[in-house]
Amino acid sequence: MNKAENPEYYAKIVDGEVRYVKKHKATTFDIVLYIFFTLFGLVCIFPVIYLVLLSFASKADYLQAGTSTVIVLPLHFNFENYKVTLYQDNILRAFGISIFVTGVYVVYSLVLTSLGAYAFTKKNVPGLKIFFYLIVFTMFFGGGLVPMYLTISDTVGTDNLFSLIIPFGINTFNLIILRNFFNQVPESIIDSCRLDGAGEWRILFMFVIPLSKAGIATIALYYLVAKWDDWYWPSFLLANSKELSPLALKIREGLNNARGEGQGGGWDPTRVFEQGSNAAMMIIGLIPIMAIYPFLQKYFSQGVMLGAIKS
Repeated sequence: MNKAENPEYYAKIVDGEVRYVKKHKATTFDIVLYIFFTLFGLVCIFPVIYLVLLSFASKADYLQAGTSTVIVLPLHFNFENYKVTLYQDNILRAFGISIFVTGVYVVYSLVLTSLGAYAFTKKNVPGLKIFFYLIVFTMFFGGGLVPMYLTISDTVGTDNLFSLIIPFGINTFNLIILRNFFNQVPESIIDSCRLDGAGEWRILFMFVIPLSKAGIATIALYYLVAKWDDWYWPSFLLANSKELSPLALKIREGLNNARGEGQGGGWDPTRVFEQGSNAAMMIIGLIPIMAIYPFLQKYFSQGVMLGAIKS
């Protein structure tokens, strides 16, 4: 019996050719592993499901559920919690500020990190290792909150959006990962570019970066999530300009402070409750990350593995 007729094999197309691969039989360990990760995945996604249901529930649903159920079912489905969050808490303005700050920051940081990572791939530059070790040193030892604040205040200034962007251009961990990724580009390609007359700038932006899409996507996702969720530095640097607060800081203030249930300014106050509007606020903050991640997932999975290889 050939492989085509053998039930233990199945056809698989690889590089345009049909190949027969032996079927993998699930062992007891595989079944236990699948069950474990399925339960683990449900545990991870449960808080999001809980928030979504709570955000669409009414006050009556919340009071009826009380402490007798794990989740609140939106039996009286409505958008009132979102209405009061968007209009009363001025979330739309904070949302727009976060998009601007995060977008500019990701582009700015990617450019600086790419330049630094490419520079540290050079092996014959005198003293380069010393500078690399000095940069790595900053991963473990920092100047502290007060010196950092004073430095930003005396250079970029406070109470402006650029104070959240310019001082935080490069993350050392991301630079090291991207450097390892650039090292995966064959040296023969770079030498060929030089023989054709390409300069270092052109080599970086037209050859090295396009060949390192997975690494760029991985670092971009790191920067994006870090800046989108950042409320710590905005709370210091925008202390006197609350109107410039990004979404993460707005959400933190909303969760930590008592919030009213609204006075009916375009919404039904009988359906609105504080826990529901808090849930709606958090769901609004999750939407951009949840929308972007699926497009970067394939690069992210590959980038984490390749970028972690020690070169």
